[in-house]
Amino acid sequence: MNEVITENAVSWIFPGAVSLQSLQHYRKTLEKDFSNAEYDYPEIYGMQANTIMKMDWPNENKFQFIQVLDDVYTEFMDKAGRL
Repeated sequence: MNEVITENAVSWIFPGAVSLQSLQHYRKTLEKDFSNAEYDYPEIYGMQANTIMKMDWPNENKFQFIQVLDDVYTEFMDKAGRL
């Protein structure tokens, strides 16, 4: 188990956890990409998902980035009335 004991409290460290700052930066980057895509959202989604899945990261990391990608994709598709 991955745990760190600090001052009588146990903090869990999950393998492959991505920092919140990294996920927020990725979200901002995706929002710019989708804004410039001129409604070709499925193509952007596919390229991003393919890139994430090919990375040599733990599955937990991939899952976190895919979650952000799904959120942004759903948001833009909903705004475009295509959901």
